[in-house]
Amino acid sequence: MINFYKSIILQQSKSIKWIPSLTWYNGFASATIAEVKNINTSSLSEEDKPVGVQSKGIGKDHKMIKSVFASLQIQDKSSDIQTPFTDNKLVNAQTIDELLSVSQGTGVSRKHALKVLSILSTWASSGKVSFNEFENDPRFLRLCKILTKNGQSSKLTRSPHKSDDLSAVLNVTADDEAAQLVSGISLAQMIRVFTTLSIKRRRSTLLLRTLAFNVASSKEQLDIKQCADLFYSISSLNFYDENLFEKAANDVIQNLQEKSIGKSAVVGSVLTSVGLLKYKNPLLLDAISEWMVLNQKLCRPSDIFSMFMTLGVLNYTPFNSEALFKVFLPQLTEQEAGKPIVWLEIVWSLVLLNIANSDHLKSVLNDAFINKLEETKVLHTSTILKLLNIDGAAEYIFKNYTGPKISKDHDIRNTTLKLSKEKSIMVDALIEALKSLIPESYFKKTVNTGLGFCIDAECAVDSTCNPLPLSEVKAKQGLKIALLALDYHDICKGKMELTGLSLLIQRLLSAMGYHTVLIPHTEFKSTDKIVNKVQYLENRLKEVVKL
Repeated sequence: MINFYKSIILQQSKSIKWIPSLTWYNGFASATIAEVKNINTSSLSEEDKPVGVQSKGIGKDHKMIKSVFASLQIQDKSSDIQTPFTDNKLVNAQTIDELLSVSQGTGVSRKHALKVLSILSTWASSGKVSFNEFENDPRFLRLCKILTKNGQSSKLTRSPHKSDDLSAVLNVTADDEAAQLVSGISLAQMIRVFTTLSIKRRRSTLLLRTLAFNVASSKEQLDIKQCADLFYSISSLNFYDENLFEKAANDVIQNLQEKSIGKSAVVGSVLTSVGLLKYKNPLLLDAISEWMVLNQKLCRPSDIFSMFMTLGVLNYTPFNSEALFKVFLPQLTEQEAGKPIVWLEIVWSLVLLNIANSDHLKSVLNDAFINKLEETKVLHTSTILKLLNIDGAAEYIFKNYTGPKISKDHDIRNTTLKLSKEKSIMVDALIEALKSLIPESYFKKTVNTGLGFCIDAECAVDSTCNPLPLSEVKAKQGLKIALLALDYHDICKGKMELTGLSLLIQRLLSAMGYHTVLIPHTEFKSTDKIVNKVQYLENRLKEVVKL
């Protein structure tokens, strides 16, 4: 069975990409994600909501088939019983009838029922048969009942009657049989499998990769609702596949340009998911921006908020930004936001885009607003870091700002960012290489700026790139260097550019008098030989001195 999937991977190894996990780096925090998701879905009808937030279940009437495929993962205790006649009959079967004839005898074992299901899934995936040829066959249903015994507690009260509902069962299996079933179902069913997996928080690598391959290679166009559901599902699952994203993005663009979209909710959902995924696709963002300006009367405040949040996270200015900002910026108000956490997200996004004004900063950099965040129990680490980012912008970027600021001795300034495992490994490798170039007493590591981010390493060099003690920088006119390790979360997907936050940090450091050296994970490999890492770091420092 595994050979089927291996063949797909071998043939498409250059096009299939998958990232095993996603941890936010001071982006949309988990608490804020929930708020933003609620904004984009709270006023939707059940029909229009992404599947991940609908109250309806998928395929709820067909528990038998669900139980059957769930049972495929259960070890078959009868496998040690020798049944050469029946085994040979199954191996040589050429038709559905020959396979299902096994169910007509007495004492049919679970082993045989499992084998029949496995063969049927292989035939379906290869196109030899289709589901509707056997799913209502009484013999097939009898085998289903055999498989759902063995300690299964679900009550089989109804029988399946639509092949469309078969897609819903794939979320409970993560084995080869489930992956093979994918190629035999429709594109719409594949989207339903994605959404079902997101509801169950089931992150089956095998199934997701197979789904991604089949959806991305399909020439059939997804409608706007399917695109929204797909983006929602893969953002919930933190799953990334470049070809899948491109397929969904292209289909969204075509829908916006060719079809009449009567509601903005699906567009807002796409925007939110794209922001959470940090997927930067200029063509997609331009198309959505153009649609929103042309259909401004349809756009809800929550969709407008999603637009600016996503643009901020991705650091993207649409081609029609002049019209977009003129129409929608006046609508971004604290009253429309409703909740303090949402308004904080908006102001932070405007700061990332460098289009915030003094009134925006004043509205959040005051004790009364911070107290509101605390009272509503949303003053978590991610929230605090955003406040400090905004305060840093007020201090160093907005030169004419005269409004309130967070006091230097405020408790929240001591909040530090806990690095992910991947980021920690990269920072450790950076420090190790730096020790070979600069005496350890000449540099600092993990320097908390008090502005919502840390400098991974701080050092100083003279005009010939010789190291200097940090205390002698001013006296000897040296350069103060801030080294930042950029991991997977600091760079956008799609168009590989810095996120809005990474660029804001760079701007803040520059305003604070630092020369910033960015060390991206795509160039600096923690697993590389130490000599290569040292050479790379030395070259980067020399580049800064030459500027």
